[in-house]
Formats: sequence, C-alpha cells, structure tokens
Amino acid sequence: MTVITDAFEALARSEREAFGAPDHPILIVQHPIGTVKSEEVHKRADSAFENLMEILVEPQRKVRVG
Repeated sequence: MTVITDAFEALARSEREAFGAPDHPILIVQHPIGTVKSEEVHKRADSAFENLMEILVEPQRKVRVG
C-alpha cells in the first residue's frame, strides 16, 4: 500500500501503472501534512485509520480520505 496526499494522487496512479501494478492500493489523505499542527495531523490519521484497515483487509479497494 502507498499512503500519499491528494497533491500527489496523479503521480501515484501513473507510477503504479508504469511499474505494472495497476491494482496496488493507494490511501489518499488531505494535503499538506508537513506544515499543519500536530493536532490536525492526529485528526487526519484518526479519520484515515478505518480506511487503512479496509485496504489491508481488501487491498483491491480504492479509498480516499479527507
């Protein structure tokens, strides 16, 4: 699985195609992460956790968070 922010969604999708892994699961979270307060990062992580678990159980599922 790849976890990325939405700013890099197109790149992640093209890279998985280029590497011959079109079904590689991607979890997309809200951009940015590096410049937000840690409380906000924790909120984003909490909201992504359920989707993370769903991808781990069902990797072919495409999930977007935030």
